[in-house]
Amino acid sequence: MIGKGAALGIWVRILRWIFKAQRWAYQHRRYSLSIVAIFIVLIGSAALDVKNSNDPLLFFSDDNVHRQKLEEYREAFGKSAATLIALDAGQSGAPLHLLEAERYLSEILQDPDHPLYIDYITALGSPTATLPALGYPTEFTPLEDVQFLAKDHPALSAYFFNEDQSATIVILSLEHPDQSDPALIAAYAEQVELIAHMRAKYPNLQISIVGNVTTFEALREAFAQDSRYLFPATAFVNFLVLLFAFGNLRVTLSVLVIAGMSVLLTQGVAGWSGYVFAAGSASSFSIVFTLTVASLIHVVHAMGQRQRRLPFQRSHTIILSSFRKLTVPVTLAHITTTVGFLSLNWADAPAFKAMGNLVAIGLVFSLFLSLLVAPIALKSKRTELMIRDDRIRAISRWFANAWAAAPIRNALIVSVLSLAALTGLTRIVFDDQITNNFPSDHPLLVNINNITETFGWYNSIDIVLKYEEGELIQPNAIANVIELVEWIKLQNPVGDVFSPIPLIQDCLDHRQPPYEGAILDVPQKMLNYCVRTGAGSGSDYVGFYADDFTQLHLKIMLPRISAAGVRDLSAKIETKTVAMGFTPDTARMSGVGVMTAYLSEVNTHNMLIGSALAMLVVSILIGLFLRSSILAILSILPNFLPAMASLGLWVWINGEVGMAASIIAAITFGIVVDDTIHILYALARGKHTQSRAGVRTVLRNVIPGVLTTTLALGLGFSILMFSGFEVNRQLGFLTSVTIFIAFIFDIFVLPGLYSLLKGKR
Repeated sequence: MIGKGAALGIWVRILRWIFKAQRWAYQHRRYSLSIVAIFIVLIGSAALDVKNSNDPLLFFSDDNVHRQKLEEYREAFGKSAATLIALDAGQSGAPLHLLEAERYLSEILQDPDHPLYIDYITALGSPTATLPALGYPTEFTPLEDVQFLAKDHPALSAYFFNEDQSATIVILSLEHPDQSDPALIAAYAEQVELIAHMRAKYPNLQISIVGNVTTFEALREAFAQDSRYLFPATAFVNFLVLLFAFGNLRVTLSVLVIAGMSVLLTQGVAGWSGYVFAAGSASSFSIVFTLTVASLIHVVHAMGQRQRRLPFQRSHTIILSSFRKLTVPVTLAHITTTVGFLSLNWADAPAFKAMGNLVAIGLVFSLFLSLLVAPIALKSKRTELMIRDDRIRAISRWFANAWAAAPIRNALIVSVLSLAALTGLTRIVFDDQITNNFPSDHPLLVNINNITETFGWYNSIDIVLKYEEGELIQPNAIANVIELVEWIKLQNPVGDVFSPIPLIQDCLDHRQPPYEGAILDVPQKMLNYCVRTGAGSGSDYVGFYADDFTQLHLKIMLPRISAAGVRDLSAKIETKTVAMGFTPDTARMSGVGVMTAYLSEVNTHNMLIGSALAMLVVSILIGLFLRSSILAILSILPNFLPAMASLGLWVWINGEVGMAASIIAAITFGIVVDDTIHILYALARGKHTQSRAGVRTVLRNVIPGVLTTTLALGLGFSILMFSGFEVNRQLGFLTSVTIFIAFIFDIFVLPGLYSLLKGKR
């Protein structure tokens, strides 16, 4: 009891300090606004300095096992993911105009003095670049001879031509030293200029390009489009909802200005920090904006209610009294929402952690501005304060009466429908393939489809095999590689496997005399020569061998498949290698494709712990603030179940989910808990709430704020469903549906549970 009383005493003193600060700030409005203006200028001046990057590693922590595999692979082979440029003549037999275009492109990429040369290229794989390694100097090898060499040399046909030799591929390893936004944007512009030049010079060829830079710059364009159109549309929807709810343009604009100030301060902190955020972190600012609006909505409706009941009071009394009345739920809502977003620190992805911390910082500014600056912003000497919220209150009375008419039946209906949606979680499949984020007519997908139709693949994953020193040069080791490669080629939907076998075979075939025996019978000296010399024969872009020849790298070429397909294929290959005598340490699947395939799965498992802890902390805070363990327990169900129900509904509709699903519980829990707090706070302070009529009266007073918040947040987030980026579309659907389901839960389920348990308070 002493501990509880001491905690209550501390909380009372904190409230008194807040009330004193509110009165002082309001009474000295000029000084207060001057201080706030200086504060905003100092912090907000760095708002334009926010650093973003499309580096995919921002979505993987340092101790992520798949990232570690990728970094080990890069350390051993020193190669980045390949960029592919496909030249398709549509005519079989390696026609001369196709070979001419390929040679012209290769010469550009090999000439540092050419204006279109890419200076961050680390390796080039193409027929022209491979010819000297085969003993055919480019300047002495006419294109007519290349037509025949392409048929006779596996080192050319296996890597650079499709089956009927109607198309060729140029493979670049690009390792840009600067992963900042300006550098990557410039790199993308260079590649676009190169392809545009080639298309203009060879209009009869179909030229397509795919790679890391083009893919992630397409993501950037999608984010930029959202920032340019969708996020302002979200603010406009909030404006319309607030204007409809309050019937007062000045009050509506005042609320939006306070929300905008919160965003400006948050952007300023992000700029001052110097931290490099993932491009998707821009959504943090819109979340801060909408949450600030949501907090002030309840206060404005409380002002309207007080204005009707006490019409003789002056506006400054109405404003201060309303803020004082709702300081507890507003403060509690900010704290619990902050806890929800801080739980994102349990995610594996640094990008999600940064987003959670950024929103948490924004909510600190939001609380400060909501309690101390908003009362000043809502005051006007020129016009009388008038909150015309009759329309929203009429709708609210309908909801309150609907609950009172049949509380048990309505609660059962809502619960059954939510549980039915929950069953979709049993069918959930995580799919994080980046290409799923774009519509089918997007230029990136058009290029991908062109290359896939021509070669049967466009992307790759990797497997690295480790050997003891000298073991890789043995005939039995090469025989095992042949067995593994042939087995992988038979797996669906593998398009091809790039391995050193064609290089070795090419070497054996062109010896004098050619070797025609079995691979197990190759003389050791001959095999050693072909392996070591073959390492440089047209394979620089792949990097089959580590420098010390203790590791072998195979590149598995794939068409567009789901993340689940990548995970399944990786598991099959790992099982096969174990059966062949390798261990998990000596045969590892790697690559950006493998890493991203596990993104949501890993983050979801981690976020289960983070979300559970957040819910526990939030329920404890609610219990302490409202002095009721029953209310603490009641706060969990109406906030957790809607998020899971919306996720289940998405699965029933679409089947697969991506990155948005892994963090949806933490994000929506932090958002929808605000309305639950306001309802529980109103019920706890209400009179005669042991009766149905008493609960209905409380609901009539509190639902206007809850309903307006739901409309502003739900409709605002639903705008994201029109995004050109799949993650934002999923996030928009899941968040908006969760908000609406949570509203139904708060209205039709929560009051009934409160009434049942109030006697045990």
